[in-house]
Amino acid sequence: MIMPTLLRGLRDERGVAAVEFAIITPVIALLAATSFMLWEFADRHQDMRSALKVGAEYYQNGGTDDAIAASLVQNGWRNRPATSAMTVSRACRCGTTAIACTDLCPASRPPAVYVTLTASAPGLDVNSADVMLDTTTVRVR
Repeated sequence: MIMPTLLRGLRDERGVAAVEFAIITPVIALLAATSFMLWEFADRHQDMRSALKVGAEYYQNGGTDDAIAASLVQNGWRNRPATSAMTVSRACRCGTTAIACTDLCPASRPPAVYVTLTASAPGLDVNSADVMLDTTTVRVR
């Protein structure tokens, strides 16, 4: 008597779709949230890279003032976070040897001058230690 009732209950497929939906919905929601977070991170990182490119182009077009380059990067950084940072540094080389930018290379030639633009901003979670960092180096002489 119990066995036929139990077998009939096991063959009953009413409600199966609701159970399947209840199982798959959190998985789909998690995938959607993760996709959105990754897209947001990639978009913010691309904004930062585009701003660095503006600074690099300034030097490639003959610019020499580091303060102007830093200002161009900060102004070109769309949706720049308030806690972001931007630095400009110079390095001079004679071939592969690093030297002071005020020194001359052998044969009294001026050294090659490289400007490095570095930008950093908080990662996906503003309250965590995650940091987006990007650097562009341009030879200016």
